[in-house]
Amino acid sequence: MSTLGFRLTQDLVGADIASGVMAGALRHPDKAALLFEDRRLSFMQLAARIQQVAALARDELGLRPGDCAAIYAPNCLPYIELVAGLSRAGVMVATPTHRAAPEELRQILENCQAKVVFCPDDLLENLAGRTTASVLSLDTGYEEMLARQSLSELVPPADREATFCIPYTSGTTGEPKGVMLSHHCRAFLFEAMAHHFRCLGPDDQHLCFAPLAHGGGYGFAMASVFNGGTLELLAAFDPAHVMARLASGEVTSVFMVPTHIHQILALPADQLARRSGFRLNGIVVNAAPFAQTLRRKAVEFFGDGIIHECYGCTEVGIATALAPELVADKVGSVGPAIRGTEIAVRREDRSAADPDEIGDVWVKSPTLFNGYCRNETATDEALDGPWLLTGDMGAMDQDGFLSIMDRRKDMVISGGINIYPREIEEVLLRHDSVAEAAVVGVPDEKWGECLAAVIVPRPGKTATPDEIIAYCRQHLGGYKVPRNITFAHELLRNPAGKVMKRTIREQLSNV
Repeated sequence: MSTLGFRLTQDLVGADIASGVMAGALRHPDKAALLFEDRRLSFMQLAARIQQVAALARDELGLRPGDCAAIYAPNCLPYIELVAGLSRAGVMVATPTHRAAPEELRQILENCQAKVVFCPDDLLENLAGRTTASVLSLDTGYEEMLARQSLSELVPPADREATFCIPYTSGTTGEPKGVMLSHHCRAFLFEAMAHHFRCLGPDDQHLCFAPLAHGGGYGFAMASVFNGGTLELLAAFDPAHVMARLASGEVTSVFMVPTHIHQILALPADQLARRSGFRLNGIVVNAAPFAQTLRRKAVEFFGDGIIHECYGCTEVGIATALAPELVADKVGSVGPAIRGTEIAVRREDRSAADPDEIGDVWVKSPTLFNGYCRNETATDEALDGPWLLTGDMGAMDQDGFLSIMDRRKDMVISGGINIYPREIEEVLLRHDSVAEAAVVGVPDEKWGECLAAVIVPRPGKTATPDEIIAYCRQHLGGYKVPRNITFAHELLRNPAGKVMKRTIREQLSNV
């Protein structure tokens, strides 16, 4: 694209997310900022497009600071510029996953009160009847809309404390919750990530295939560009293609969940032999339990001193980081707190746990979110002053290294995505043949965990596992569909009448 007439000056560099790109454009205007398929955008070109998006929001769409727009799309070239450009205009950007079930999508768009939704043509039908927002196609007319925007009256930086992005998480309630993130909290985080992981700097090319709608994908993608590096964005994960890109020698860093590593290591030997071309400075693994057996295989394949582990959640981003050189001495740990962040493990009465004692994991950080969108109750439950209750159980050793043991509640992490079983149970209970249902996560080498359901049929009713799975596919996103269905006469309960999910999980794990 042409940047004719675009005059970038230092006053356009402030403390908002877009400022990272603006600063990069001033330092190295012609350097590649974003690569997607056969497209290449330099830092100056990306900065200009961000300004055009901001002008589009302000001048043509009539959006005002505090309004919300949504991006309902898979990974695509416009995603980064839309988040940065809309938020530069003071607009909050909601990012529902393109895999959301229709009802889930409706709830999200209603909660964030989106006035505009950006969407590719193949997802337009999912929005029909589910939002009153204006819907703009990313395939038809988007480039023409940007081209109409003048670069003569540039949009200044947004307020650093304003909410710029609202990713959605099911969290610990099972209902979609919008996590309001400020410019400042994520700018601080992106700088800290570059410091701790040492592979997100101006000399790095980061490969991103994780969904930008989720915190991990967007966090690492934007941290790369924010810190002056080159982002290579893929539409989706394909193990053979990712292996080819890593072996090209052009990619120096990548964020993966254990599932990605498992699928890469399962490739044919002739493809794996191409690892001689690796030029990796770092692989960051997060978002799902990383089995030690898989970790050892990963280190053997990718090399020693490459793999970083970390822990975090959408509400704070990255909270801990374990450097590769510390893994041998801290097996099973996710590391100490990153700079500026504090980690505490507390008992149920909120008193401090002793070293190595399991308790609730709390986080205090300048990267803390602004609260849940239009959900004060959930916000109050999650916060104790500046401290966030993560919902995870863990233990801290005497050196301040955290180990995650389990979830306080029964949230399942499959393929790096958080899933709350209650939502699936409620869908199952709407089936005519289901009287009771319990959904748990069981270990899975490929996905970390997968969903399994125990179902008590209604008297006189029958159903097959395939029928139950097909029903779930009609009402849930694909990643929320149980892979294993077991029928039982009754659910195992304790004397108080509560379903004993831990015992059910153990039994199903041994099948």
